[in-house]
Amino acid sequence: MGKFIVEYEDQSDIDVFLDTAKLTNKTKRILLINLKRINGEFYYNSVHEQELDKYDTKKFLYKGGPPNGIDFTPSSLITKKAESTYKNRVLKWFKTHNESPFLEKIFQVLKENNEQIVTDLNKKFDSIDKKNRNNVLISISIQEGFEKKYLSDYSIFKEILLDKSYERYHFLKSIGESSGEGICYLCGEKKDVYGFVPNAFGFSFSTADKKGNVPNFVQKDQWKQVPICSACGVYLEAGKKFVQKNLSFNLFTLKYYVIPNFLFKSDLNEYKEFYNNITYYSEEPDDKPQKYEDTILTEEDDFYESIKEMDDVVEFKFLFYEFKGGGKFLDILNYVESVLPSWIKKIHNAQISVGNDILFNENNVKLNFGSKSEGNFVQLQSKRYITKNNWYAGFLRDFFSSKTNKSFLDIISYIVGGKNINKDFLLSHFMKKIQKAHRTNMENDYSVKLLTTESLMVYMFLNELNLLKGVEKMEIGSLDEKDNEKDFFEVYGEFINSPDKKAAFLMGILTKKLTAIQYKSLGATPFMSKLWGLSLDQKKIQKLYPMIINKLREYKAAYPDLEELISINLLRSNENWNLSGDETSFYFVLGYTLKGIFKSKKDGDINE
Repeated sequence: MGKFIVEYEDQSDIDVFLDTAKLTNKTKRILLINLKRINGEFYYNSVHEQELDKYDTKKFLYKGGPPNGIDFTPSSLITKKAESTYKNRVLKWFKTHNESPFLEKIFQVLKENNEQIVTDLNKKFDSIDKKNRNNVLISISIQEGFEKKYLSDYSIFKEILLDKSYERYHFLKSIGESSGEGICYLCGEKKDVYGFVPNAFGFSFSTADKKGNVPNFVQKDQWKQVPICSACGVYLEAGKKFVQKNLSFNLFTLKYYVIPNFLFKSDLNEYKEFYNNITYYSEEPDDKPQKYEDTILTEEDDFYESIKEMDDVVEFKFLFYEFKGGGKFLDILNYVESVLPSWIKKIHNAQISVGNDILFNENNVKLNFGSKSEGNFVQLQSKRYITKNNWYAGFLRDFFSSKTNKSFLDIISYIVGGKNINKDFLLSHFMKKIQKAHRTNMENDYSVKLLTTESLMVYMFLNELNLLKGVEKMEIGSLDEKDNEKDFFEVYGEFINSPDKKAAFLMGILTKKLTAIQYKSLGATPFMSKLWGLSLDQKKIQKLYPMIINKLREYKAAYPDLEELISINLLRSNENWNLSGDETSFYFVLGYTLKGIFKSKKDGDINE
């Protein structure tokens, strides 16, 4: 991919090495230490503060160096104070690179005018709006007659940048030189090859820091372990930058790369199509047409849009990672291979299909969450940056929110990789979170309804993808507001397909009817304390039924059809109750939550 990009965009090695993306994304202003050059001599002029044009970033030859060292050129980003950045990085750069008269003269001028330059830099920096003060760039400009020149106008800065960039491939200060003549691991040609290429741009899966990782315990022989030539090193860097810019995502605290692998390497048309699609959807938002009614776009939305028409001539590798060591090391947490566009489209379509189910449309959202709710259930959650393309992950995050990402990462990786997920494992996490929300506030069931609806959508989504182990695939239903409980079972019968499930579900509906009556009469719902913290099983459901009936009669209320359905299903399931505790609880809270969508046959049910 990197080789194609270098050739297609006609990039030079300098273009690849520069950190222009960092400037384009974060840096808005630049401070230029302006020198005059007259008859070969340099004089300090002033500090100019100006807006950084994203199309001119290459002029400054910015490439960041180590945190405690200097950058590759005398262009540096101000992280805290202008003075310290200037002294420790820009001035120190010229002190280190004084091998030529040209650079030596600039260094002397900067040193002689140090106090004035620092004063001018601080003054200009303090005048910048606070919102634009992060990552301001310092660089050098030189006035020659009427022409203002920058670092890119002088070959000496380019040469140093190239030399230092190539040096990373074969030299580490702690180890020394690692190079030799051999067969390049990537291009297969015999040439000079180097041992530290992966380390050079942050992929530390190849490391010579410990002797146990290298051949014969000789760290300088690392080039024999991972022999890569300089040309392929450049291609790797270009490929990584493309992935970072266009295929790097953050999915609710999970960072990951999507790396394309073309099955027909010689077909450049496939590369071009993929490149054009990806780069189009990675444009600035202002340049991009509005695509969704809610106008909330995420990087994942862009990715789905860009590949939706692609055939399976490319497969993707999902690489989940985190940075360690102050962002220096890339720790690979999980790696999913051979993900085809057709499967990604299935994930996308399953979200659309479930999200559009009538259970979660605006009318039913209003019934369950209040008349002021707007949009369907996914849109109800849009303030959390949840969209039609990522809601499954956002909802799962609510149930797998432990201090570590392991369970959340595992289940996302299973979905991306098309692997089956254990139903009991899933329901266990659903109910732990729902039960906690219930215990926290028994008088207000909003959180319980929210979490239960999320869990139902995730369950239906995984079922639509046929990923729930031991669960038959059900059809997505279409229930309208006139339907009652019997009609519901006809529509969603594959989901609630046994007497024990129906009994637990209907008991949830009946319980909600009772608590609604209590709230209307008392302004409170004391019966909620008798639900065993929503940790239910068959015996508790059987005990609960007469308790609810007796309490309803106290309020002179009855629901004959519903009570008859419960009785029938409790009898049918008496000797054949196959639900676990978590399953029983899950179906109960589903009924409790969905009660609002069932319309009474007539007004005045309380007096029936």
